[in-house]
Amino acid sequence: MPSDSVERLPDLWKETYDLVAQVPSGRVTTYGEVARALGDVAASRFVGLAMSRNDDIVRVPCRRVVQTDGHVGGYTGGGPEKKIRLLKREGIRFEGSKVVDLESVLFREFKSSYPLAELRRRQADLKKGLRIERYRCPIERVAGFDVAYSDDRAYASMVVFDYQSGAEVERRLVEGNARFPYVPTYLGFREIPVIAPLLKHVEKGTILMFDGNGILHPLGFGVTSQIGVVFDVPTVGVAKKLLCGEVSGRTTEGVRDVRCGGRLAGYAISKTRAGKPVYVSPGHLVSPAQARDIALRFLVYRVPEPTRLAHIAAGEARRAAKSK
Repeated sequence: MPSDSVERLPDLWKETYDLVAQVPSGRVTTYGEVARALGDVAASRFVGLAMSRNDDIVRVPCRRVVQTDGHVGGYTGGGPEKKIRLLKREGIRFEGSKVVDLESVLFREFKSSYPLAELRRRQADLKKGLRIERYRCPIERVAGFDVAYSDDRAYASMVVFDYQSGAEVERRLVEGNARFPYVPTYLGFREIPVIAPLLKHVEKGTILMFDGNGILHPLGFGVTSQIGVVFDVPTVGVAKKLLCGEVSGRTTEGVRDVRCGGRLAGYAISKTRAGKPVYVSPGHLVSPAQARDIALRFLVYRVPEPTRLAHIAAGEARRAAKSK
């Protein structure tokens, strides 16, 4: 695995706190502006989480971070009412719980390295290595993966099935720190360090199935594709939500095409014609038709067995750890 896929991840928590520390008295910023200074407004929800966990309200004045519409939002240092009182002392005017004339006091002049923008460039470079093509080796096994989280701890599971018999042949679990937080479209950077120890046990002839999208993704490069390219392994993505594309109205035994920009990107597959579908797409080194057929081969309930049982195993590991 390329070392920079794991070793050079930014500390997004520290980057966020350092940005908020730049907001001076008499000014406020928003969760969205901090996210933009990180490099992507998609991180707005994470910024809110970081503010809720801030334990240094002197150096990191999270009271100066408000909602995009000017409403004050929460405050770990004593609640919204105290946040309003503190900001009024700094000269911020309010009508009720909303900042008056937000634009006049809005701070945007952050000094930043824009870490998420750098990670997006890294994704673009990885995508150049993406290959959607038929896997020509004999398929011997299918390994399902999933990760469960508890705050900053991660519990990753791998459940391996024999391709011909459909029987489970192996199960492994690992536990570790989730160094990188969840930010939409950056999930690969969160999960790759966690699952890396499991991939050392994958044998040739194994298709890897993940709870996440392959090319059926707004970037055409979801977490399943990123994992496939980083490790150069064949991957199939199985997602519960459709993030992009149009589903064909035609149904063949519970299978419908999903197209993005007119291009076949995956399939909506349900156990029955009226059942709730999952969205299956190739990740890397697998064709769309192979991804479809592999998912159908292991479809007992809504989710194919490799990822369904991996999800259960990861959840059980998390609960066991929390009960200690």
